[in-house]
Amino acid sequence: MNILFLNPPDEHKLCESPNEEGEGVLESDDFGYFPPLGILYVLSYLEEKMPDVNIYFHDCVAEKISHKEIPALVEKIKPDVVGITSFTISLVDIVKLANTIRKVHPQAHLCLGGHHPIAFPVQAAQLKEFDSVIVGEGEKAFYELVKSIREGRSFEEIEGLYTNESIKKWIGKDFKDKRFLTHVNIPAAYMDELDKIPFPNRNHLKAEYHSVVGYSKKMATIITTRGCPYLCTFCDVPYKKYRTRSMDNLFEEIEQCLEQGFEEFHFYDDLFNITPRKVIEFCDEVEKRNLNFKWDFRGRVNAVNEESIRRAKQAGCRQISFGVETGTDEGLKILKKGTNTKKVKEAFDLCRKYKIRTIADYIIGFPFEKTEEDIKQNIDFLVNLNPDFAQIAILMVLPNTPLYFEALQKGLVKNNEWEEFCLNPTEDFKITHWEEHFTLEELRNFQDQAYRRFYFRPKNFINQIKNIDSFYDFKTKVSGLFKLIQGLT
Repeated sequence: MNILFLNPPDEHKLCESPNEEGEGVLESDDFGYFPPLGILYVLSYLEEKMPDVNIYFHDCVAEKISHKEIPALVEKIKPDVVGITSFTISLVDIVKLANTIRKVHPQAHLCLGGHHPIAFPVQAAQLKEFDSVIVGEGEKAFYELVKSIREGRSFEEIEGLYTNESIKKWIGKDFKDKRFLTHVNIPAAYMDELDKIPFPNRNHLKAEYHSVVGYSKKMATIITTRGCPYLCTFCDVPYKKYRTRSMDNLFEEIEQCLEQGFEEFHFYDDLFNITPRKVIEFCDEVEKRNLNFKWDFRGRVNAVNEESIRRAKQAGCRQISFGVETGTDEGLKILKKGTNTKKVKEAFDLCRKYKIRTIADYIIGFPFEKTEEDIKQNIDFLVNLNPDFAQIAILMVLPNTPLYFEALQKGLVKNNEWEEFCLNPTEDFKITHWEEHFTLEELRNFQDQAYRRFYFRPKNFINQIKNIDSFYDFKTKVSGLFKLIQGLT
């Protein structure tokens, strides 16, 4: 059997906060390309269970494979099963990709996985381009699908796997599972024991991945946990039960990556530092094994203390990205962030003390920002916080979040607009922003001003030059500056 895994092209991806020309100031991709770990896990699980099948993988985004090149690729491989990963904002590309595969090789079984099916399971299963969809974590489900197809058996009883017909019995049923956000109302595929999942087989990666704030072009992304127990009102992470890998399992993967030549590790968990103790235990293991590598993680300010930051620096931690979001205690409380501005400042001060670089993920356009002064106060906090980098987004009203349902009640979003898009994805669909107090154009202007205030300060230029720690770092900073200037003009 020939099994093809694809991360689709992103030629028609929805813009997060478009201007009149349909372009954003800085989109998420401007901060780098990261390997699609989810589909790599699914691939590696299948590879271990069925070593006799032929596996092909292409990350069309990183490899710069366009839609025009897909027919030749499919014709060459002639896949029996195609697994396609997905995000809802890329649905136009996903459907276009599936249609192309159908025309070139109609007998292939097309299975859709990734984030989109767990966000919109019924609509995903109704896409005529696909034979099946996997709702949830796809390692076991996809393996069982391929096995069933090879053996000529039905696959409709596989947990988390649905077809247009099999999903109908769950429509309208009151199904709840505390392991997921409340909108996940059908049984989903789920992996309890993370140590039993094979490591992502990075030998299938053909492109070079990088971060604009990285240290080296030899960067690996790793997930040490799955799930996030927090309930931030703007976030749509579907997995709420927090699961961890053992240190032995995690460091076996790290050592494997080091042997493959990787020099830098980006820990891509939704929440790496659930407690300071987790970070300290990680550092203990680095020192016990006498390993030397640069690393960074995404974390929360309320889960650090001085010991964890000090130990992290000693163990090679170079950078931490904190989800700050907003700069008032009232705002943080409304967003259910579980922290306050005092803790935010303390976390950044600790990182400064131990010379760990910081990124502040920030958002403007929240419902509680009702005046220009509110926006200004928010940005004032960011500038005074003085992280090394800031990513400033305009709030997107994402489906299946408390903010989305609040927007529905206020009439700020059209009921079922996302469901309609998911059934008939078109390029002219616009992501909703909170326009109760400001128009999107006004929010764009605030975003532009915020980026200018933060990055074009003499103090920031001096800090950026002082903190250069590799030639690669220098190159990416220059590239990032040009992208920022281009986005602001």
